[in-house]
Amino acid sequence: MTSPPSLIPSDDAARLRALERYQLLDARSEKVLDEVVAATARLFRVSNAMLSIVEEEKVLVKAPYNLPVEVERIARNQSLCSATILQDDTAVFEDLAKVSAPGIDISLIQQLGLHFYAGHNLRTPDGYNIGSLCLLDGPPRQFASVERTLLANLARLVMRLLELRRILGAHAGSTAVLWDFVYRAIGEQLARLTALAERAVPATGPAGLTPEVAREAGDIVGIIDQFVAATLRRT
Repeated sequence: MTSPPSLIPSDDAARLRALERYQLLDARSEKVLDEVVAATARLFRVSNAMLSIVEEEKVLVKAPYNLPVEVERIARNQSLCSATILQDDTAVFEDLAKVSAPGIDISLIQQLGLHFYAGHNLRTPDGYNIGSLCLLDGPPRQFASVERTLLANLARLVMRLLELRRILGAHAGSTAVLWDFVYRAIGEQLARLTALAERAVPATGPAGLTPEVAREAGDIVGIIDQFVAATLRRT
């Protein structure tokens, strides 16, 4: 199925060439990405989360967390992430029953009973949006500015990990030892992030992070990001 022109960035050919550098076009599970996405979902208290990788005609679902159906790829015009990569800011649809992105067929999302979406771009160092870190949930919800900032920081962290993956190679052979070092180094901070998510669940009231929790989570993400950035400089 051909995507409508409104969903195709003017630099899509160059964007796809940039995507090729990361060798992501398979759906194999990778521990560090799975754990970051799972921690993100728990932190924001959403039912589903994933990384999306926007290919020429399809969107690859990578590191899915609790998706209601098992899916590896969906058509580009059925993914809100296709619209997310067209902008630099966090894309938020607080109630998909009321508003959606032009050119996107949300029938699949509606069939799954999902009404909330938030996504932020995975932006390469040379400025190409190759996908997004996105959240999906059943009921509509508000998404505060502190939450948008935190999601953007998490997406930047994921992109750093993808850049490290590009340089070190996949998690196999001789690079497995290096990746094991990375896992151990950031594992403690991911555990802190998950523990914070568990403490942040309110007894009553609507979902949403308080500014205090968002700031603490941002500090944790910053520590991981600094470690990965330092590792990139050394490689």
